[in-house]
Parts: sequence; structure tokens; C-alpha cells
Amino acid sequence: MARWNNAVASATELKKLREDALYREAAKAFRRNGYHGTALEDIAEGLGISKPTLYHYVKNKRDLLYQCHLAAAEQALSTICPDRSLNGLERLRRTISSYVQSMIGEDSYSVVILEEKSLSPTQLTKVIHERDKFESALVEMILQGQAEGLINPGEARFAVFNVLGAVNWVTKWYRPGGPWSVEDVGEGIAGFVCRGLAA
Repeated sequence: MARWNNAVASATELKKLREDALYREAAKAFRRNGYHGTALEDIAEGLGISKPTLYHYVKNKRDLLYQCHLAAAEQALSTICPDRSLNGLERLRRTISSYVQSMIGEDSYSVVILEEKSLSPTQLTKVIHERDKFESALVEMILQGQAEGLINPGEARFAVFNVLGAVNWVTKWYRPGGPWSVEDVGEGIAGFVCRGLAA
């Protein structure tokens, strides 16, 4: 029989909610202070919990950074435009806009990519594998747009590396509360990037 008619979150659901909150808070701290400039005490304080409580969810700070990278990779995949009735350029524009908004929004797990060097070789291999899935989806959109004559010809993967170089840097300069909203930045960057690729 379901307890409380499923109106109350189960222990598993509560654990997932707490992990999500932990990864978002950690990602925010890593973006603000860098990996080496962030202490677990800072993250615990931001969550209003004790440092020992963190060890119920992660082994150490490096493991926490790793989990943030994996969560960010999963979040990136969720931003891929699923509407295959659209042309490749429009799918790319919508994906980039959603991706940027996910990186700088309140629910972001995004960590500055430069912090990868703090991961172990095994962790880094896994993170790159997960991130490659998103990059491959962008390559596919560019190839579609090229076949449709809407995107300039050229090496699609090279184009994706240039796109992500511009897009990922937004976490370094965007500041909430400034003159541009999350939506403004997402749409602005997507438009700028896609105009540069358009045939």
C-alpha cells in the first residue's frame, strides 16, 4: 500500500532532491571561486547543513566536482531540440539557446570546463565520453543544415568546437541581476553564433 497516497516524497526521491541541491550549490561555488578556492565547508554553509552531512552524498571534493560534471553533461543533453521537422540551423539555434540558459539559470550544474584538470584520469575519461554525446548531436545538426544549404560548408566538428568555445565561456562573464536576462543571453548568443554559420 502506498504511504500517504504518494503525497510525501520517498526516501529515494528525497535523496535525489538533496543531491540535486548539492550539485547546484557546488557548481555555483566552483564557478565563483574555482575548484581550489572552494572548500567543502563553503558548500555546506551555502546549503545550511554540516560538512559531515556532505559525506553521505559524496566521497570528497574531487568526487563532488566529478558529479557536477556528469550532471552538467546530462543537463546539456536535455537541451537538444527534439523537433526533427525543423531545419538543421533552426534546431541548432534552439539547442544553443536552451543550452546557454541551462548553464546560467538557477538550476545550473555547469562547472567551468577549465576545472577538468582537477579530475582523476578515469573521471575525466567518463566526463569526456558523456560530453561527446552532446557534441555529436550538434555535429549532426550542422551536417543537416549543410545538406539543406543553410549552413556554410566545412568541417562540422571544427565548427562545433568553435561554437562551444564561444558558448561555454558565458559562465565566466555572466552575472545574474545585470542588464540581460537569462533568456536574453541565450537567444542573443544563439542568434550571433548561427548568423556566423548561416550560408
